[in-house]
Formats: sequence, C-alpha cells, structure tokens
Amino acid sequence: MGDSKQSMQESEAESSSATTEEAVSSPVERNIILWLTNVSHGVNHFQNQMMVVLYPVIMPELGFGYAELGLLLAVQSMLSGATQGFYGFATPFLPRTWLLGIGNLVLGLGTFATGFVNSFGGIVATRGVASVGASAQHPVGYSMLAGYFPNARGKIIGLNSSISNVGSLLAPLTAGAMLVIMGWRQVFMIVASLSIAMGLIYFLFRKRVDPVTSQASTSKEKLIQSTSSYLRVFRNKNMILVSLVMMVGGAGRGGGGMVAFMAVYFATDLGLSTFMVAVAITTLGLGGVIGPIGFGWLSDRLSRTGILQLSLGLSALATVWVAFQGAFLPLLLLSLVLYGTVTRSRMTLTQAIVADSLPDADRDAAFSAFFFVGFASGPVWLLVVGSLMQTLGFSVAFSVLAVSYLAGMLLMLFVTGTRSASKAQLRM
Repeated sequence: MGDSKQSMQESEAESSSATTEEAVSSPVERNIILWLTNVSHGVNHFQNQMMVVLYPVIMPELGFGYAELGLLLAVQSMLSGATQGFYGFATPFLPRTWLLGIGNLVLGLGTFATGFVNSFGGIVATRGVASVGASAQHPVGYSMLAGYFPNARGKIIGLNSSISNVGSLLAPLTAGAMLVIMGWRQVFMIVASLSIAMGLIYFLFRKRVDPVTSQASTSKEKLIQSTSSYLRVFRNKNMILVSLVMMVGGAGRGGGGMVAFMAVYFATDLGLSTFMVAVAITTLGLGGVIGPIGFGWLSDRLSRTGILQLSLGLSALATVWVAFQGAFLPLLLLSLVLYGTVTRSRMTLTQAIVADSLPDADRDAAFSAFFFVGFASGPVWLLVVGSLMQTLGFSVAFSVLAVSYLAGMLLMLFVTGTRSASKAQLRM
C-alpha cells in the first residue's frame, strides 16, 4: 500500500508540472532565461574568485593566517549550504526570478560592506552575508535550466557552469590589475555594483520568463506541496547517493575555498608575485571553462554515470599532481589547466543526474536538497584543509583531497536508473 500511495503521489506530481515547460515554450523566452542565469552566475563567480587574489593582501592587514582563513571559508560554506536547502520551500510562494534578484542584491550589499571592515570578525560577517545572497544561484538557477531544457540538460548545465567559470577566469587578473591602481577596499565597492545591477535586471524580466511554479492556491496548500516534494526527494536513492558524492569530495565544487588556499600557498610558499598568482589562478579557471561544457556534452551522448566516474578518477590524479608540483611555472600552469578541467566538471554531471532522477514537480526541492546535503561537509573540509596546511603543508592537505574523489567513485557504483543517452538523443 505504501509503494502504491507513493507512486500515486509521484504521478500526481508529474501531472501537476506538465505545463511548466509548456508555459515557457518560446525560443526567445528560453534564451532570455538561459543568458540571464549564465551572466548572473558568471558575476557571482567573479566576486567569489576575486577573493583568492585579495586574501594575500587582506590577511596581513587584518592579522589572520591559514587557520583563520579556513574558519572564514567554513562559515561562508555553512551559511551558503544551509540557505540553499530553503529554496524548494520558497519557490511555490515567490517567482524564481524574484529569488534570484533578491539573492544578487544581498550578495552585492555584502560585498560592498566588506570594503569597510577593520577586523577578522568584520570580514566573517560581511562575507557571510554575501554567501547567503549567492546561495540562490545554484539551486534556483539550475532548477530553471533543467526545466526549460529537459532534452539537453548536460550540455545546458555545462554551458552555464562554463560561463560561470568565465567569471572565475577573469576575476584574478582583473582584481590583480585593480590592486595596482587602488586599494582592496575600493575593489569590493566597485565590484559590488555588478551583483546589484544583475539583481535589478531579474526583476525587470520576471513577468516574461518565470513559469507557473505551483498549482496550489493557498499558502497552506503550497506548504503541503513543498513538504511532500521534499519527502519524495529524500526517498530517492539516486539523489541521496549523488549528494553524498558531492559531500565526500573535498574540492571541485566550483567555489573559491580550496582555490584561496592554493593562491596563498603560491604567494607565501612558492614565492610567486601577486601577478603570477593571478596568472596561475586564471589558468586554473581556463580549465574550468573547458571542462563542464565538454563533460556535460559527453554525458548527453554517453553514460552520465560513466562520464562522472571518469571525471572523478581524473580529478584524483590531477589533484595529486598539483599537490606535489613545485614552482616550475610551465608544469605548474599545465597541472592547473588539467586540474580545473576535470575537477570543475563534477558539478555539471551530478546536477544532470539529479534532474534526470526526479519528476519536474520535485525539481526545486531536489536541487535545494542536493546542494544542502552536498555542501554540508564544506565547512568541515575547509577547516580540515586549513589545519592540515598549517601543520603538515600543502602536499599532504591536497593528497587527502585526492583520496576524497576515489570515495566519490565508490558511491557512484550504486547509482542506477538514470536516463540513457540514446533516449536523450532521440528526444533532441
């Protein structure tokens, strides 16, 4: 009886969401939502990634080291992960574009306020606010894209990840160049305007591109609908396993946490100049532009789980290379290109599997739960890596991260029943 009831609930969920994509069938409108999310995600990553160049300048002035940096990044990760779990409840009440607009405004205000801090506690507070604002981009943005482009999820999510990594690619050199002509405080104040502008643009387009998000009419019905959706999501084996793949993997989530450690290591231990640190991080970002769209395209045509396994295995090898690569610049830059290419592809592939594994009505809850569970270990990893770097050094810390990818490969052995590539191609 329980299985029958669950099956009926899932059938009703699929039926209630059948018009979601039909409501936004115009190619023009789909392109609007695609490029709005692409550009805002790029701006989001720009603001996050510019920090890796700014930290070596900020840390001496505010008086904190590797361990405190790990704590700062852990707080940001905790706040971001916790709020990401909220959006599946919020989407029946507010248009997705409103949520993305509000998120970008909060991100911009948090970034602007960082330019005024004078203590470690102050930067923890302001970066925490920025992280809360940035948290909407992944669950809400990727849920929208998975719905608007159901037959090319790997490619479209990969494109969005690659565009976001263009922001990461441009950030180090741009922030480095800005530091030549202004202080780090002015950098925060100027760059904050990008997110504020993106937030306002989302509100301008909300009536044109936001689909019907709920069939419920009252607040109580919407809350029941959201709760039921979350319950179905947490009963889905694939969603839980893929979220755990994200949880056990200590790096490669596309954020600036581990990259911040790398940047400080390059500057303090390898003795690279600020300009060369920016070049090194930009090189890593170049790989992050190539990898997601390439691996995502492959996953639409081959086995999603197989391509993810390949990505995880290569990520382990690339992380070991970076861990033991010294200051010889040509090999360091080559290792970083490969590292960025393979480690930045995991987000694309895991999200496509999540979208394939659940009906459209549960997509918002699925992405919120995925990012909440998958990023729950983020603060722990950041504290562990900060502590390992402080006591045992960079090579040991990143060797531990390499092992975490192998744990993800083991978990992927139990993921089953995702959409086949051949079926996807027939539908395209």
